[in-house]
Amino acid sequence: MATTSGIDQSPLSAVPGLLGAAVFEETGGGGFAPIGTLPEWLPVTGNPVNLGGQFPLIELFRDEFEAVWQQPEPARCESDIWTEADPRGGEQYLQALASNAGGRRLLIIRALPQETFTRQQLAHDLELANERAERATRAKSDFLAVMSHEIRTPLNAIIGMADVLASTSLTPEQKKCVEVFQRNGVNLLNLINDILDVSKVEAGKLELESTHFELRDVIARAFEVIEIRATQKGLRLRKEISPEVPAYLVGDPNRLRQVMINLLGNSLKFTESGSLTVRVERDAQDDYLRFAVADTGIGIPPEKLGRIFESFSQADSSTTRKYGGTGLGLNISKRIVERMSGRIWVESKPGEGSTFLFTAHLPPGEPPEEQVLPASATSLEQSTEDISVLLVDDSEDNRFLFMAYLKDTPCIVDLAENGEEAVQLFRKNQYDVVLMDVEMPVMDGYTATREIRKIESARQGPLTPVIALTAHAMADMAGKAREAGFTAHLIKPIRRTVLLEALAVHAKPSHIEHAPFCMVSVDPGMEDIVPGYLEKRRAEIDTYRQALAGGDFDSIRMMGHKLKGTGGGYGFPVLTEIGGKLEEQALAKNADGLRAKIEELARYVNSVKLEFKQ
Repeated sequence: MATTSGIDQSPLSAVPGLLGAAVFEETGGGGFAPIGTLPEWLPVTGNPVNLGGQFPLIELFRDEFEAVWQQPEPARCESDIWTEADPRGGEQYLQALASNAGGRRLLIIRALPQETFTRQQLAHDLELANERAERATRAKSDFLAVMSHEIRTPLNAIIGMADVLASTSLTPEQKKCVEVFQRNGVNLLNLINDILDVSKVEAGKLELESTHFELRDVIARAFEVIEIRATQKGLRLRKEISPEVPAYLVGDPNRLRQVMINLLGNSLKFTESGSLTVRVERDAQDDYLRFAVADTGIGIPPEKLGRIFESFSQADSSTTRKYGGTGLGLNISKRIVERMSGRIWVESKPGEGSTFLFTAHLPPGEPPEEQVLPASATSLEQSTEDISVLLVDDSEDNRFLFMAYLKDTPCIVDLAENGEEAVQLFRKNQYDVVLMDVEMPVMDGYTATREIRKIESARQGPLTPVIALTAHAMADMAGKAREAGFTAHLIKPIRRTVLLEALAVHAKPSHIEHAPFCMVSVDPGMEDIVPGYLEKRRAEIDTYRQALAGGDFDSIRMMGHKLKGTGGGYGFPVLTEIGGKLEEQALAKNADGLRAKIEELARYVNSVKLEFKQ
């Protein structure tokens, strides 16, 4: 039976009936006086009522309720929903609401339908699940960052020393062994980069740039990466671009090229004869393009199509055993395409081939402006003025490697094994540049760099360039380096050309000869190949000149042919063009024409400045 409270004050006395709820006013000392008639479903007695004793959950929210009652402006808050036995049978779902209406300390208890409780419980469970998923993603990202660091550190020595060894006099068998080291080291690095790309996407840290670029150049450079392997298998490479597709677009050319290389590489792996074709046409949506990469390979069974874009997934386990690969490439491509506001799918028939299609938002653009950056590795090597360098790294192997890199340069190097030693040396000496490892015992690179900046502040002199040498490749590395006072950072494995170019840019730039330079962007995944390729082309200039002086047109023709076939694949379409001209002039035995092209080649390779994209 409904009960009536000892105090029944208007106008609040009508509220309980209107709300189907019980309204109380806090009277102090933990007591609550009921207002109006209490509903039958609320089994409370007495006046005042000890609600906290009867419903413990109310006490859990007492602080929140008190904060509401003390607010000068109208306010309210709600408790969680809880269950109580219903005097009418079964269970009921209750909720408490605190209000300061009219400046009074009111508490309303209401009964809710079961579906309301279910919705709230589901929302709460979903919130907890999201929190757990976010914690798991952060833990995985942290784990991958640590593993990347631990793998990149020895890989820096392996790839670097292989490069140093390759520059020495070797027998054909030794040269083959070194090439195996280099090739597999780069393969391992590419795998690490793929895994980090997946981690970046899952953590929401995969950023896309927006710049003007030429679509046909992106496709050509994607083709050039796989051209040699396709030729070895006798496959034809074809591209079909609709006339309606703009020549220049706005977007991220490096990520677009990464997607195309992944798709072409996947098709190449499963195609033994026939062709690979790239088609591009306008999509039905404004400013969207549709890409297709078609092959004549083994195809994919219909029941496997749904799993093809999952991480570490291939059509079946025998695919990995026979063809190799991790299955990450397609998953990364899917995630990049989705970041481009597009979608990706595959159409395939077993025995007839597959076609991977994707759309991407790429508005029309304009021809990109040429950029010029100062200094190169060659300009550093040719400098006649000494450059004092403080090299700080706790790894003996890395110190040995970087010393080998700096051999035959004007660099005079002091060595330190940790940040504390580096700071002590910096106090005693003046340096043109500091090469600082980040993760070290005793004192890490961040702390050491901050100490160096304090010393410079006390001296009131110019800042010394401090370049971070880090095995961390996560997106937040650059920000942490800037905050610590680093001038720039290089990610291990660090190739010789990359290190020398960094020194040329930052160490005594006013004393290093600056010629007009041409900036060439190095795409993700190519960082460990392009610098070595460029160095070899620079080293070949003397070979060209000696061959021309000896009238050896056949050697020049073969080198020109090789340059024509490989230049574009490494991101140097100019080399492809020059290589073709060298081949033509050598066939014609035109010494004057060759001399001009060789000097043009020398000027170009010595003017190139590499820019590495993260």
